[in-house]
Amino acid sequence: MDQVAFDGGSVGFRVSPDEFLRAPQFAAARDEVIEGKLSLYEGSHLFNRLILEEGRLLCHLAALSLHAAQDMAKPATWLTLGRLQREVTELGVASRNRVEAQVSCLRRYGFLTQQPHASDRRVRLLVPNEALLARDAGVLGVLLNGLALFGLSPPAGQPGAPDAALHRALRRATLPRLPALSRLIRRHLPLAPFFAHDCGYMILLLLLRGARQNGDGGIATGYQWLAMQTGVSRTHVRRLLEAARSAGLLTMETRGGHDIRLAPAMWQAADRWFADQFAFMDLLLREALAA
Repeated sequence: MDQVAFDGGSVGFRVSPDEFLRAPQFAAARDEVIEGKLSLYEGSHLFNRLILEEGRLLCHLAALSLHAAQDMAKPATWLTLGRLQREVTELGVASRNRVEAQVSCLRRYGFLTQQPHASDRRVRLLVPNEALLARDAGVLGVLLNGLALFGLSPPAGQPGAPDAALHRALRRATLPRLPALSRLIRRHLPLAPFFAHDCGYMILLLLLRGARQNGDGGIATGYQWLAMQTGVSRTHVRRLLEAARSAGLLTMETRGGHDIRLAPAMWQAADRWFADQFAFMDLLLREALAA
């Protein structure tokens, strides 16, 4: 993951990440987001592998955002494979071929369908299914619930996943912010071992939860358990954790990835990431409510 110059002010945050980070509610909100995301991701091996890596995550978000923002009276806004390829390749996170492969996977497992347009059957529109939309609304709901603990953002209605109107408005607001989100992800270089690998984000969340639950900060789990939880190979987990160890994020006391202990640098990097997430979610919520 290449380092990208990033000016937080260029995003136009209404509440800065530092303000969230300094708030007394930060630890509780962070832990709620960790638990909430794990409740959605754990056991969903297929879904995790399709989206939990930077390029695929942004392709997935671009598809959802284009779907929410399209105007059927304006062909230039339609969610087609070509439009999605242009959007994602402009972000610099995936090639056209990789976007097509991602769409093929989503179609194969029923998350996306490709349907001819009613008035021009030569045009094939991509349509997210209800399961994909519901999962996305659930992820947004987790972040909104965490955000509500601070009292710094406008209210988003009832706790839980946003209703269909707010969900659509949030993803419309996401579309012009995708370049900033891409840069935001890339500025978290200490977490690159997790963001650049299949299910790396899931493994990060599992480690953070495990360390928080144990009073001494140690995690007794090993490579095999993490592999079973995430649906990737034991070798994949080992390589990821060894990269994290080389980056000074954790230590492993015994063979097999047992007795993991997170370093202060890991908590600092993770907290900075969650602070950015809260600030970005706050911005999207304000723009969605104002639309």
